[in-house]
Amino acid sequence: MTAQDANRVNVDTFLDNLRFNRFHLTVLVLCTFLAAIDGYELYIVGWVLPDLADDFGVARTDITSAMIAQQVGMLLGAFVIPPLADKFSRPRVLLACYAGMALSAFAIIQTTSLVPFTAMRFLAGLCGTAMIPILVTIVSETAPTRLRATMSTITVSGTMIGALMGALMQGFILEPFGWRGGFWVAVILPTLMLPLIWFFLPESLRSLAARNPDDPAIDTLAQRMVPMGAPPVSVYAEPRDVTSKQRGIVSDIFGKGKTLKTLLMWAVAISSFVFITAGVWKTTIFKDVIGLDWQAVAAINATNTIAGFIGMLTIGAFIDRFGFRTVMTGTFAIAAVGASMIGVLAPGIGMYVAVAIMAIFQHGGQAGIAAMAAALYPPSHRATGVGWAYGAGRIASIFAPLFGNVVLDGNYGPVGIFALLAVPLASGALFSFLLMSLPNAPKITRANLRHG
Repeated sequence: MTAQDANRVNVDTFLDNLRFNRFHLTVLVLCTFLAAIDGYELYIVGWVLPDLADDFGVARTDITSAMIAQQVGMLLGAFVIPPLADKFSRPRVLLACYAGMALSAFAIIQTTSLVPFTAMRFLAGLCGTAMIPILVTIVSETAPTRLRATMSTITVSGTMIGALMGALMQGFILEPFGWRGGFWVAVILPTLMLPLIWFFLPESLRSLAARNPDDPAIDTLAQRMVPMGAPPVSVYAEPRDVTSKQRGIVSDIFGKGKTLKTLLMWAVAISSFVFITAGVWKTTIFKDVIGLDWQAVAAINATNTIAGFIGMLTIGAFIDRFGFRTVMTGTFAIAAVGASMIGVLAPGIGMYVAVAIMAIFQHGGQAGIAAMAAALYPPSHRATGVGWAYGAGRIASIFAPLFGNVVLDGNYGPVGIFALLAVPLASGALFSFLLMSLPNAPKITRANLRHG
């Protein structure tokens, strides 16, 4: 018997007992920065819109068609791309999508009219929307048990770094170089990441084992994951039965005993995305309804961004310590209270406190959605489960912008407007509680966490 045979261990046991090391740090940093690029790519149009519209010689509202095209692309990509990642290779699908985003941005730089610009934004949305689910899946399946939610939510917090990158672009690039300068950043950043994805971002052991338990790449990757100087190890996985291998994608998500779990997961995602999309009107509400000047509005937005980043960074540690049901239910409930209090306390200093509370817990809850979805589905279709939850949220969010028309025309006032904004957050709390109270829901705690 060789030393490697003597150290033969099940793939789940091997991953769950690993101590955090350089391998995990590399994957975490790379995926977080990739998430930041994704956030920059998908929101750049809003940041350069005035300059873009002036250059094209169109009204600001004409750019709406490009935004709708991007949303349609995002919706389609959320349902189509994650299953491809589960079936073939998550890093390779990421490579293709980041290349697609870079190429779409490069093509946009060459455009001088709205029609080709709109087509390229559809492509950007198609390539970009599945990135967060795939990145979270890679990190989740690589992480040790006790750090799984923590690493997942840190990855999602990269989207806030993307927002900060957008602010820097507006401050230092937009004025001297115009909107094309912003899109050059959207070309360069993903292009620089392509070789890093190819050489340093691995497929997960669980995914390899789910597709082919006899794949020799499993042991090769396992050796990369152990600390330097550790003895050789051989990793094995229980083979999937033929029936499991032949199941369709839909049955993977909606099969026996899974339908209610999936629908409740979608309900949580829908609740959060409806708030986010309706919340794009917050700046207009602060300015026109509450009557803040632009300096105060900027301070509110800065408070929201900084507090939201803190929430995204920290919620995973609480999930790993106390479990999804306690943390996600409480997070969305506190966010709902914070949202309601904004209208009550406006325009005084208490409004800023309420915004900070809402942002910490709302953004934290949004980050927790990806981690929660990743915990619900086994490796064979985990990216699909996370991606489709995001897709369900985006379907509902298409209609959420109508919120602005309703509340601004209806003279609801600050108290009524922010009370309505609190409703989807409160529903997120309710659905999180119901989901994690199901008999077959994973009991995610530091002492007892099973993925797959």
